[in-house]
Amino acid sequence: MNLSAHIPVSPPAFNAAERAALDVLMDSLIPASPDRRMPAARSLALYDNVATMRATDRRLLGEGLAELDRRAAEAHGAPFALLDAAKAQAIVDAVRKEGLAFVQTFVAQTVGRYVSHPAVMPLLGLEARPLWPTGNVVTEGDWTLLDSVRQRKKIYRRV
Repeated sequence: MNLSAHIPVSPPAFNAAERAALDVLMDSLIPASPDRRMPAARSLALYDNVATMRATDRRLLGEGLAELDRRAAEAHGAPFALLDAAKAQAIVDAVRKEGLAFVQTFVAQTVGRYVSHPAVMPLLGLEARPLWPTGNVVTEGDWTLLDSVRQRKKIYRRV
């Protein structure tokens, strides 16, 4: 039995070209607030650690970034990261209109990493700490709401 096939492997880190494109995209999605109270996403090194990223998301991001570079080279003869803001935005808009999963993945990853960043959480009025070991207080709910579920027949087979 090959146990190594079941050991999760961290996705590969982003290379320099991918990081440059991610920086352009982050500047577009979450720039610093005008009063500079909220930092720009780019300034927080959100993609330095990909160990917490699903391999599927890393693959979608890599494919999407490659597609942005391909389109930029085709249309403008330059990598995506070197385009001016208007040209870069036009390419991103075209990719978004085509419904490529890359855009959704990038937005979800970036926003999630941004709002959970230790520098941003206090600015949002949240305590910058892990959920454990301190934990969070969950108020006791009305357990009778589960009665209809408890009364259902078993939908599994005992083995």
